[in-house]
Amino acid sequence: MVKVKICGVTDTACVDALNAARPDYVGFVLSGGFRRSIDYAAAKRIRAALSPDILTVGVFVNERMERIAEFIDGGIIQLVQLHGDEDEEYIAALKQMRSVPIIKAVGVREGVLPKLPAGCDYILLDAYAPVSRGGTGIRCEWKRYPSDVPIILAGGITPENVGEAISLVAPYAVDCSGGVETDGKKDKNKIASYVANAREADIYG
Repeated sequence: MVKVKICGVTDTACVDALNAARPDYVGFVLSGGFRRSIDYAAAKRIRAALSPDILTVGVFVNERMERIAEFIDGGIIQLVQLHGDEDEEYIAALKQMRSVPIIKAVGVREGVLPKLPAGCDYILLDAYAPVSRGGTGIRCEWKRYPSDVPIILAGGITPENVGEAISLVAPYAVDCSGGVETDGKKDKNKIASYVANAREADIYG
């Protein structure tokens, strides 16, 4: 069964809906300067309110490793998602500092995967967006990509099209942020529909 991730959670208002829907992963944007960025205290409050069986992911862009380690050591995140220019050396050093799974986001242009840095445990496919670093709601080409590591598909996924995305790409997981929002806030009904539709999708369709 395809895993389900909801990213860009900014407060506890949607936690009851998340706990009811039970996505596998919930993501926090923990580098500053982005619309959905939150600080340590906010992330800690949300993590404490979430069901312990939902894994949390910290999203970082060209961040100091020491700061990432603070979130890991505080029990706030269990996985790290890198959306910047982090290379193989950075990933290797971070793994040596803290042994946690690492997701590396890559931008796909014209249906072609860029060269992937070694050492990541998952790759997150998103539409190429050098300035915003993801979260644009734009989708990359949906097709099956050859990869040596599990693929997480992001970008433009909604409750209505998540089944199609899973059928066409057959990813390890799907990731949605703006697709489960209304007026910039996470919507409990969209959260429920997105998770349910992803669970029901036929990966071999």
